[in-house]
This record gives sequence, structure tokens and C-alpha cells, in this order.
Amino acid sequence: MNEKFNINIAWFLIILGGIIECFWVSGLKYSTEIWHYILTAIGVCISFTCFLKACERLEVSIAYSVFVGIGTIGVVLNEMFIFNEAVSIVKLVLIAILLLSIIALKWVSKEA
Repeated sequence: MNEKFNINIAWFLIILGGIIECFWVSGLKYSTEIWHYILTAIGVCISFTCFLKACERLEVSIAYSVFVGIGTIGVVLNEMFIFNEAVSIVKLVLIAILLLSIIALKWVSKEA
């Protein structure tokens, strides 16, 4: 049970790191003052720390794919819904495919 608990924490860290990545990437694009850059740097450190800690328990290839996939999906959604970039059916379909791929990677991983 303890090993399963550790793997669940690792998956939580990957998801958390990916979500934080969404915000620091958007923050980097829209930073205008020094404190924005400082917050962005803190976000980078936190998201990569989550990723590195999760890699201690998960396959790196799976962890990295999920981490980057969550970040990609989040940034695209941020751009569309928070920063008013054009919403496109093609983008939404591609996000859905990426999300299904992330779920499939987790499903087929040995640690799932």
C-alpha cells in the first residue's frame, strides 16, 4: 500500500507541476515588471521541482510526456479563454487528442 501511495503522490506532483507550468509560461509572455519575472521564476522552480520529485517514482518518459502535455493544453486554453485568442475547433480537437494521449500513457505505464 505504501508503494501505491508514493506513486499516487508522484502522479499528483506531475499534474500539479503541469498546472503551475501553464501559469508561468503565460506569465512569461505577459510580464512587464520585475516582480512579474520573479513570480515567473518561482513558478518555474516549483513546477520543475514537482517534475523532478515525481521522476523518482515514475518512468521519466511517461512523466515528461504527461508534464509537457498538461502544460501545453493549459497554455493553449489560457490563451483562448483568458487572453482572448481565437477559439478554433481544430485547436479544441487537437487538445482532446493530446488529452486522450496523456490518459493512454498513464494507463499503459507500469506504475499506473
